[in-house]
Amino acid sequence: MSAPGGRAGLREATATFRQGEVVGLAGLEGSGQGVFLRIAAGLQRPTSGRLSFFGEDCTNWHHDIFRRRGVAFVLEGRLEEGLIAGLTLTEHFALAACAPRFRVPWHQARQVAEQKVQQFRIRGSTQTCADALSGGNQQRLLLSLIPSDASVLLLEQPTRGLDVASSHWVWEHLLRLADAGVTVLFSSPELDEILMVSDRVLVFFNGRIVLNVDAQDAHPDIVGGGAIAGRLFR
Repeated sequence: MSAPGGRAGLREATATFRQGEVVGLAGLEGSGQGVFLRIAAGLQRPTSGRLSFFGEDCTNWHHDIFRRRGVAFVLEGRLEEGLIAGLTLTEHFALAACAPRFRVPWHQARQVAEQKVQQFRIRGSTQTCADALSGGNQQRLLLSLIPSDASVLLLEQPTRGLDVASSHWVWEHLLRLADAGVTVLFSSPELDEILMVSDRVLVFFNGRIVLNVDAQDAHPDIVGGGAIAGRLFR
């Protein structure tokens, strides 16, 4: 696939992902990872190339179709793109529940919010506004909004700005989803994080995927080498 966007766009990127696989997208910020994830979520269409989902051509699918097929996207900007400042936790779950409909199921939303606050250990009440939560608790709220039937999970820098304990909790949750068969693709500027949790690593440089390697065969010097690594491993 190729597409514009970010600093470098995306140029002739090719990759295949397996069910239950955790794949880290490495590289300098703006090297194509963000465009790649947005295409995979149906938020942007490639200018050339083809995208398939379980063998079915989905290149021209709308984002809503991706969502109904189980593709979930957790964006980097928690309050800027993922959550709505000024809305309570209950209101967030109400919006998520009524997405395909026009009627707001308030009773169901309150019950789900109470359950998720406990399950995800969110430090706040169901009536707490999203912007009143700490960064770690905002991330817990975002993760709690992922549909239970998700089959593909796309994440931009899922532990950005979090302390060690919160980051550890986030990855415990994500790896449990992967163990249950969810495919997890995530970007991160931290090579240690990518190498610690990934099954496979894709290195992006100037809009291209220059390295696609199993995490067990990766090394910080190789992954961090970017373009050099790509030339060596072709």
